[in-house]
Amino acid sequence: MNAIVLAAALLAAPATPEQAVATLWRALSHDAGQPGDEAALRALLHPDAMVYGARYRDGVAALSVARGTDFAAGIGRVGQKAFYECEVAREVRQYDRFATVYSVVESRRDRAAPTADFTGVNSIQLYRADDGWRIIGIYYQVERPGQPIPLQGGKPGACLEGQ
Repeated sequence: MNAIVLAAALLAAPATPEQAVATLWRALSHDAGQPGDEAALRALLHPDAMVYGARYRDGVAALSVARGTDFAAGIGRVGQKAFYECEVAREVRQYDRFATVYSVVESRRDRAAPTADFTGVNSIQLYRADDGWRIIGIYYQVERPGQPIPLQGGKPGACLEGQ
């Protein structure tokens, strides 16, 4: 297989919603001094995708909104600290070209740390284009202090397959 065909195959949209979500978490993860996988993220996100994020800062709820292209560019910057995503629970609902994924993810700066630095819950909306599944929207919320996110049967540090 020549390099161009191999590169195209690697950047093709995933065949299932599960593969798309596993690709998302791998693309966000990176070692210290390295960027996340911006190319994989750009290939995965629909050109008009949006990313919404909620977290608490000093006890006040804050919502961030970004175009998928801007989100991917941020992931492509070199991070001074390592960042690892470990998806511990996933529920997929699919109908025809529509899918939504509920995902619980633990985030760590040290991959081997026994506890997560924080946990987040994610709602990921996908559309099956002719070449595979594309993420059209992500909404995540970082765990609220004092209100842990249920792991939905997942086990801390036990990442789902594909990560």
